[in-house]
This record gives sequence, structure tokens and C-alpha cells, in this order.
Amino acid sequence: MAGVGRFGALHARVWRELGAQIVGLCDVDERRLADVAAGLGVAAVSGDLPSLLARVEPDVVVVVSDEATHADLTVTALEAGCHVFVEKPLALSGAEAWRVSAAAAAVGREVVAGQISRFAAPYVRMQQTLRGGGIGRLCALRLRRDFSRQWFLSFGDRVHPVWESCIHDIDLAVSFAGRPVQRVSAVATRAAEDEAPSVVSALLEFRGGVIATVESAWLVPDSAPRTLAGALALDGSIVAEAEVLGSDGILRQRLVADNLVEWTRSGTVVPDLSLWPEEDGTVGGALRREVAYAIDVFLGRRPADRVPLQEVCWGVEAAEAVVTSLAAGAPVEVPDRGPSTGRGR
Repeated sequence: MAGVGRFGALHARVWRELGAQIVGLCDVDERRLADVAAGLGVAAVSGDLPSLLARVEPDVVVVVSDEATHADLTVTALEAGCHVFVEKPLALSGAEAWRVSAAAAAVGREVVAGQISRFAAPYVRMQQTLRGGGIGRLCALRLRRDFSRQWFLSFGDRVHPVWESCIHDIDLAVSFAGRPVQRVSAVATRAAEDEAPSVVSALLEFRGGVIATVESAWLVPDSAPRTLAGALALDGSIVAEAEVLGSDGILRQRLVADNLVEWTRSGTVVPDLSLWPEEDGTVGGALRREVAYAIDVFLGRRPADRVPLQEVCWGVEAAEAVVTSLAAGAPVEVPDRGPSTGRGR
């Protein structure tokens, strides 16, 4: 495990619950590293990944560190002969993403990126309906994801917000379209007087004609219901909507639904029943399915078809283009890396 913050510790729990043995932990925060290692009973710890890999020789490295370190740590693990699960984003540039892809191909190891939305039940159902021809030919996508303002103020300067919020929906758009993006136009507002853009709207034009709008606002107030009360409880809200528009029908989804609401003395909660809910003492939902998928890929039980690395690289390129378009105030063309393996949407 490379990175043992809150989400890293949650990952450790899920991997263990699915039968993996954690043989080493790595983190630059020595106090946090010692606490998590004691709780998990793991003796091998280090602040330096290469030295730890040499000591424990793992089969898999799970990268759950700060976003800017993902690509380098993944390549380090690959070159040590390990498969890698790396949390989103895979990298912070298209060039770095394709470097990871090339490194994986060179050593014959698999990389699974933690694009958890691909494993959330509503999106899985939408994908199945689309691929089964239930709404005809894909024409357009509308995707929106709003986060609590307090989250933006607490860690919004760690990385551009596009890499925290929009990357989820950009990846979903790529997964639905099955093709790379060719052109991006993005705008943002600084009306909230933050140092980084808290509201972003982007238009993605895919090769083959599909278009997608991706929007994100980090302005959900504290009075909104808490939505992440599962195995990893976070104060705050994620409010998301998705629409898939086809020639013969439309699919619509809302992340925050009112099918279960809890009004308590501590506030209003819409419990997480999708991402990482507690189920009979274990972590369930999308995170469990994602980790189970990665284990099966690493053991050769199934192909890497749910999160193809090529599609993840396309998503990183598109996200980078959004950031570039925001800075330039103009549309950005995404490089054509040759024929895609699109699924003929």
C-alpha cells in the first residue's frame, strides 16, 4: 500500500476483506504510517517505495497517495515487477498517462485505475442498457457533479479541481462513448472569490460525433444533507446527475435520491448505498466490486475490460485539455494518437 491516508486505510480494509495479504505500507507521514501499521499488524513500513519493494517483493502495489505522485509511483512499482491499482487520476497529464501505459506493456503487468464510478450500480446499468441497444445510437451525454464548498476550501489547492471532481464524469463520458475526445472547450467562474475555479463547465467533442457536457461546482452549502455516511464517513455532500441521450431513448440518474433519508439530532443524512456502504460488517458497493475486479485481472481470471487502460489515458488527456482550455480561454484540440478501438457507438 503506497499511501495510508483515510482512503488508503479504507482500501487496506477492502483488499484484506477480499483475501489479500498486506505485506508492506509506505507513506511520507511517519506518524500516520506507524498508527495504520499498528492497527493492521504490518511490520514492513517505509517512507520510500523502492526500498520497501525490495524488502517485501509484493505481487501488487496499491497507490492511494497524493495525485501528483500517482504516475511516478505506478511506474516504480511496474518496474519492480508488480501489478498496480492506482487511484484516480492515473496521472496529471496525457504524456504521463501514456508513459504509465508504455511501462505496463514493457514489463507485461496490469494497471487498474480507480475510476470507481464505472462500478457504481446505476452507471453499470446505464452502460448495459446502452450497449444492449436499449436507447439506440448514442448522441450526447450530460454529466454534473457538485461538491461541498467546505471540501474545496480544505483541499482545493492541492490539485486543480478538475482532477478531483470532473475526472469522474470525464471518465464516465469516455466509457459511454468508447472513443477519445478530439476537442474541448471549457469555462469557469471565480465569482466565489477562491484562488482556484470552483465552478467549471466543459464541452467535450468525441471522435465520431458524440458530445458531452461536464459540469462541476464546489458550492454545496453545509445545510445540504450528508451523502457519504458509509464505511468512510465524510461530512459534506456530493450531488450528481447523469443523462445518456440516444436516438431512441434517454437514461437519467441522480446520485442523491430520497429513497432513504435519515433525520437525526446530528443533521440530515442520505446514506451512501452505492460507493462504499457497510454491508454485514464488510465494505460493499462500488469500491468492493472495483477491488474484486482488480484482483481478478491481476490473477488472470478476466481481461482488463471494465477499465481499459487506453480509455483511462483518453480521460486523462481530456481532463488535461479542460485545464488547458480554462487557462487559455479558448478551445483545445486533443492530439490524435491513431485509430481508436471504440465500441462503435
